[in-house]
Amino acid sequence: MRPIKRLPKFIRAIFIAIILLAAVSVAIYAARRAWPSGSSEVAPLTVAVQPRDFTLKIYANGELQSAESMTIAVPFVPTQNLRIASVVADGRHVSKGDTLVEFDQTELDLQMLEFRSNLDMANQKITKGELATNVEKTDIIKDKRIAELELQKINEFLPRDAQIYSQRDIIEGQINKEFSEKKLVFADARLQLKGKVYTLDEAILLLERQQANTRIGQIERAFASLKLISPASGIIVYNNPEYFFSGFSIQPGRTVWIGSTLFNLVNPDKMEAKCFVLEKDAGELKKDQPVTVTLDPFPGQEFTGKVKTIDNLARAIDQGSPVKYFQVIVELDKTDPNLMKPGMKLKAQIRAGDLKSVIVVPRSAVVKKDSDLAVYIQKSPGQFEPVKVKLGQGDLIQVAVTEGLQAGQTLALNPPDVKRESKDESKKEK
Repeated sequence: MRPIKRLPKFIRAIFIAIILLAAVSVAIYAARRAWPSGSSEVAPLTVAVQPRDFTLKIYANGELQSAESMTIAVPFVPTQNLRIASVVADGRHVSKGDTLVEFDQTELDLQMLEFRSNLDMANQKITKGELATNVEKTDIIKDKRIAELELQKINEFLPRDAQIYSQRDIIEGQINKEFSEKKLVFADARLQLKGKVYTLDEAILLLERQQANTRIGQIERAFASLKLISPASGIIVYNNPEYFFSGFSIQPGRTVWIGSTLFNLVNPDKMEAKCFVLEKDAGELKKDQPVTVTLDPFPGQEFTGKVKTIDNLARAIDQGSPVKYFQVIVELDKTDPNLMKPGMKLKAQIRAGDLKSVIVVPRSAVVKKDSDLAVYIQKSPGQFEPVKVKLGQGDLIQVAVTEGLQAGQTLALNPPDVKRESKDESKKEK
């Protein structure tokens, strides 16, 4: 070491660094040689296959909802829409008789003014028609009376004696008589026709007045329905805001259409579970099957119930999603008002059936081989070979094997790496 000490400090540092780098490289190389290379060298976990009883479970997610719910909608009033003046908040507890919604009556006030104006116009037309008809009837009666007097005078002084009057006078007198008689007939006809025309005009005006009175009565009754009163005690639950008017929330100042749903009044003392089951897992789903429900905020507590209803068709619950679910309503055996609230998320296990003395394997042990399903069976220590199987009923975790396995065989829970084995075999062939 004395020659090295005599070297300059800089050269000596470089020399020591080269020696350390070489030592580290040798250590890394030795470690890589000693480290196992490849997952295929790790022995799979195994278990002995034995028949046992298996409970088929269907897993679902969902939320709580009230089993008793009343829909609160915009009242039917003689207008297309109403504006909200005040509304109760979402999730609020209300008692019977509390005010839920109040609507602005400005639109109804405008319609009331319009119909009252129509009523006044109809009454004025009726009065005007009566006065005009009375004046015309008076003129006709006056003309008729004059014609009667003229006829009376003509009859008194009608020339009849041909020895006294000329033929011309006799003919003119007869013509005057006939003309006066026709004037009387015409006057009677005018009176009769004027009565019919007046009756028709009056009927039209009376109909207009009746329609105006009807609409006024409807609006007067509508004023009483502009305040919605709670018919029972419960909790206010708004609909999905994306569903209501394309994202518009229910709040004062919003315009709502007649008959549209505002929110629901639910009874918190009787709850049920609305669950969604994947379409591919719903094959064994039936009514009255027992269900165990766990609330997300209280995972340590379980509630029991049974399947109440099942939708006939599967549908997507997320817009644009290809995944479809069957909606299942679960009737709960009991309701805990202190824990259960409408809209609370939950998980459910539906007991779809019990299988006796069947061979059950984890789904992770089943692999796709060619066009069949297979599991790996241990033939000797460290040697596994695939066996084709047919599957029966199962859930997301386990499945029953109907053909291919026998009791006492050793099953690989994590099948060997098939791709790695095929690569090794191809290398051997080369």
